[in-house]
Formats: sequence, C-alpha cells, structure tokens
Amino acid sequence: MAPGTHPVGSLVYRVVAGQCWYRAQSILLDQKIGHYMKVSPRATFLSQLWGNLIGVPINYAVIRWVIDTKRPYLKGTEKDPLGQWSGQAPQSYLNQGIQYGTVGPTRLFQDTIYGPLRWGFLLGVAAPVLIYFLHKRFPRAKFHLWHSTIFFSSMENFYGNVSTGPLSSIIGGFVCMYYFFRYKHSTWVKYNYLIGAAADTGLSLAILAIFIIFGSAKIIQMPEWWGNDQESVEKCYGSPE
Repeated sequence: MAPGTHPVGSLVYRVVAGQCWYRAQSILLDQKIGHYMKVSPRATFLSQLWGNLIGVPINYAVIRWVIDTKRPYLKGTEKDPLGQWSGQAPQSYLNQGIQYGTVGPTRLFQDTIYGPLRWGFLLGVAAPVLIYFLHKRFPRAKFHLWHSTIFFSSMENFYGNVSTGPLSSIIGGFVCMYYFFRYKHSTWVKYNYLIGAAADTGLSLAILAIFIIFGSAKIIQMPEWWGNDQESVEKCYGSPE
C-alpha cells in the first residue's frame, strides 16, 4: 500500500496474507462438511493437512512447468494459436501488485474510473445495518437470511475471467438447497454433502484424466454438436477470442 515502491513487496504480502485468510476459510468449510457427514474434526484436519502437503509441491511443479514451457504465450511475445494460455490468474496478481504498490491507492482512486470504488467500504459497513432494520421492520420477509458478507465476497471472483461457472452453481444450489431441502429433506440430509464431496473429487480427477488422455499424448478433438461453439478451441461460448 506504499505508492512508488516495487510491486513485488506488495504482491508477496498479498499472496501470503491472502492465502492465510483463504485457507482459514477452507478449513472452516471442510470442518462444517465433516460435521454434517459425522466425520471427527481430527480426521478432517488430518485429511486437510495431507492434502496441503501433497498439493503444495504438485501445484508448484505445475506452475513452473507452465511458466517455463509457455512463457512466450504468457508474455505476449508469441501468439498462442489455440488461445488456451492466457495466464489470467497470474496477470491479475501482477496488476494488483502494480495498482497497490507502484501506483498506490491514493492515485488509483483519484481516477474517474476507479474513484467510485471507495464507496464500497461504506456500502460494506452499511449493508448489515440496513438488513438488520429491514428484518425488524418486516419480520416475515426473511431478511435475516440475507448475508451481505457472502454476497459481496462472491462478487470478487468477477475480475475479468471467463464467468460461465456461476450460472451452473446457481442452478445446482437452487435445486439442492431449496427444492431438496424443503421438499425432500430426508434425501437432502443423507446425500447432499456426500454428493458435494464426490463432485469436487470427480472434478479434480476428471481434469487430470482429460489432460493426460486427451492433451499430453495423441490430440483428440472434441466432438462437435449444437451445445458447443464450433469456432472456439475450448468449444465454449464463454471463452474469449
């Protein structure tokens, strides 16, 4: 947050502090899932510990492989013919390091584009108070179920990346947390968190299998049908050009 300084210092602080906050959230989330699945907190914590011990070196090796082999595409010196290596996440970290380190928040928020962002601090403080008074004024409207922290924290994920995932999350959340919770509660209690854990595990295994089977060896083209974009290498209507 010191203007005129090297962005690496601000970036390192953000990565370290941000990861501590993010991992604390992940621990609490997994502990809650373990509680509903009747798994002891000690067993849940040990599984989290093993996951981090295994995940850290693997993630580091993967990011080093990407940087070393795809550096021309990531730097923009060469054009990626497939448009798959955009480096959106590392670029967002770099931009934030420059914004808060080199430029500084004072100069950044003086700009006419980013100036209104300062009102976000006031909005974050006022939103819970407003919800509280709305609940007191209209007790039957269920304003007590509104959680401004969850709402605003979810909005931070929209920083320019492809944002086609939230739609499926909204649909899945409505089906599971509204329909099954209200009308099929016994089924929800028995299978909701079990299916959620299975879906997370299946996604990770599917990504690994797709990369190994369809990407690292013989290239296998994705079938073309009405549900995908024929002109996109990702076969996705949400992928950038």
